[in-house]
Amino acid sequence: MTDTQRLPLDAIQPGAVLVEAVADARGTVLLPAGLTLTDAHLASLRRRDITTLSVSQPPDPAELARQREKIRERVLYLFRHHPDAPAAQALLQAVLAFRQEQVR
Repeated sequence: MTDTQRLPLDAIQPGAVLVEAVADARGTVLLPAGLTLTDAHLASLRRRDITTLSVSQPPDPAELARQREKIRERVLYLFRHHPDAPAAQALLQAVLAFRQEQVR
C-alpha cells in the first residue's frame, strides 16, 4: 500500500503519483490525478509557482515483485487442469498479463 501525503514540491521525487489533479490559479488543470511525475513535470510546476502536491510515493519494488509472484502462482493454479492445451495457454498468458498489470 502507498502513503498519501501533501508535500512541498522540493521534497517530491520523480516516480511519485499525483493523488489530486494540479490546477493553476485560474482553475486550469495542469496535470491530472494518477499521473506519475517526471523531472520535467516537477520543473514545469516550479516555473508555475506550484508549491505543494498531494502524492503517493511509489511502492517498494520488492513488495511489487512479491505481489506479482503471488498472482502468477494463483493464475497457474487456476489453469492447472489444462497445462498443454494451446487455447488454455493463450488465455493463461492473457489473464496473467492483465492481473499483473493491475499491481502498481
